[in-house]
Amino acid sequence: MVQLDWHKNSIKLLSLLLAFILWVYVSNEQNPLGEKVLNVNLEYTGLAPNFLITGGMPESIRVRVLGNKNQLANLTQEDFKAVINIPAGKTGEIALPVQVSVPPGLRVAQVSPEEVLISVDIVAEKEIPVVVSLHGTPVQGYNALAPVCQPGTVTARGPGKVVNGINHASAVVDITSAVKDIEQTVPVSTGVEGISLNPSVVRVVVPVAAAELSKTVPVRLQLAGTPAAGFTVKRSYSEPETVQVFGGAETLNAIADLKTEPVDISAIDRNLVKEVSLVTVPGLTGVQPGRVKVHVEVDRIEAQPQHPNGSGTAPREP
Repeated sequence: MVQLDWHKNSIKLLSLLLAFILWVYVSNEQNPLGEKVLNVNLEYTGLAPNFLITGGMPESIRVRVLGNKNQLANLTQEDFKAVINIPAGKTGEIALPVQVSVPPGLRVAQVSPEEVLISVDIVAEKEIPVVVSLHGTPVQGYNALAPVCQPGTVTARGPGKVVNGINHASAVVDITSAVKDIEQTVPVSTGVEGISLNPSVVRVVVPVAAAELSKTVPVRLQLAGTPAAGFTVKRSYSEPETVQVFGGAETLNAIADLKTEPVDISAIDRNLVKEVSLVTVPGLTGVQPGRVKVHVEVDRIEAQPQHPNGSGTAPREP
């Protein structure tokens, strides 16, 4: 039977323990333990096609690792990998643990945050109309008419819950001090983050026309010919005596009155009333009323009294 020498064995075990402690002590003195904190980019896997993360996904997380001085000296965030695994086909808010891989020999002391709460939604598309807004005003005397947009609709793409709540896209055109039609290619936007539009720009034409103003001007009669022998024109006038004309500012500024068509009074021996049109002036868009009544009153010429000597005038006093 083998007899164990406990005394000798105890001395050997104690020697090994002391040697190990001495090795640990020397190692720690030469290459002491330490810690390092790094920001590590957070990645994800498992996101199914036509799904997207709509919120809660941080760009990076903080990792605190323990290791000896030599291991920590040249350690960078590229030496780590932080990942969350997204369940396929699941939408809504999902809490997922952060999984961190570290180089051999290091120990993860803390991950912050250990879990992230992300939102996942399915991608949706919707055709929406483009609404054009006008910025500024044309030059005084000009008006901007209804804009024409090409194309008139665009396709919005993004998270389903967001896309379903969008009714239109907006395009803004500057018409400040315009005096003629404006043609611009402008971007379109919904004002909602995370929504893409196709196409992203549209062509807009804004017609600009001279504003239709009005002005009251007198009617000027045009009489042709002369009354019958022994008659003269006593008075002539139109009914109404003024009319309202419509058109652009430049046209109206150049008009002082509006003429009637010529009225023939040749050989008339009594009062004349005649309805006539007014002479058209280029640039006018309207005249109200467009016809007037012309009144021409004639009077008989009084004969000069005859003198007894046969002349029509009395003799001069001596």
